[in-house]
Amino acid sequence: MKNTKEIKALFHLLDDPDKEIFDTVSNKLVHFGKEIIPNLEHYWEQTNDNIIQERIEDIIHKLNFNDTYEEIKNWYHSEKPDLLGGALLLSKYRFPAMKEDDCRKTLKSLYQSCWLELHNYLTPLEQINIINSVFYNMYKFNGFDLEANNANHYFISEVLETRQGNNYSLGTIYQLLCEMLDIPVFAIQLPRQHLLAYFDTTYNFFDKEEQQRQKIQFYIDANSGSIFTQNDVDMYLKKYNFAEVDSIYKPLSNQEIILTTIESLIMMYDELNQVNHSAELSNIVALRGTK
Repeated sequence: MKNTKEIKALFHLLDDPDKEIFDTVSNKLVHFGKEIIPNLEHYWEQTNDNIIQERIEDIIHKLNFNDTYEEIKNWYHSEKPDLLGGALLLSKYRFPAMKEDDCRKTLKSLYQSCWLELHNYLTPLEQINIINSVFYNMYKFNGFDLEANNANHYFISEVLETRQGNNYSLGTIYQLLCEMLDIPVFAIQLPRQHLLAYFDTTYNFFDKEEQQRQKIQFYIDANSGSIFTQNDVDMYLKKYNFAEVDSIYKPLSNQEIILTTIESLIMMYDELNQVNHSAELSNIVALRGTK
């Protein structure tokens, strides 16, 4: 722990009723970086003042967020940002002390259970039926609508433990599993609908002239494993008068998967009037298009 006269003096001002003074104290403590967290935790344990404890918790959250933001920023701008890395960093936003190894172990267990059942002579639909059987029946993953407004449903560290998620988190886990199994399933973003799509293995991701929809064999709802045809998607777009553009049939990049997840999470926080979370996460979304 850091142990300086300045830190001690700042701690004594944590209960100051003047908001401007507290904001100044808070900013100075945050400036010390994550190294000061043990001091804050120790002081939290030594006081019975609820206001001071809440203020310490707020400062610790700011410190953790700043650290997570920088990690996500570096991940976003890396040469090949991996999906699992991005999803784990997002989980750190809400669960700073989460154990990455536990997440990786569960994913490995899922992979092994599927791998034992798969072979080279299965059709794409047969492959997905096996994955669905393992994912939803054996491991009991359960999808909830976004209207449930449960933040935990967005963070894969929690979803891998509780087996409860939504289209975004379950879609990420499902895609990671398919990636490990070398099966061409990728997330796409239809208007107001986050789906997975099974792409033809001959699909050329670098040929902009190819028609993506012609290379999608079928679609998967990650909440349940339900299969949709192109006709189902066409009817959905027509029913709600959504414009059909080629970009909605293009696989999302790993960065976009994480950012679209965060955008949905922001909408949930807005509905719950948790404006601080919305503002913080908006800073991450603002990375889109930056270099």
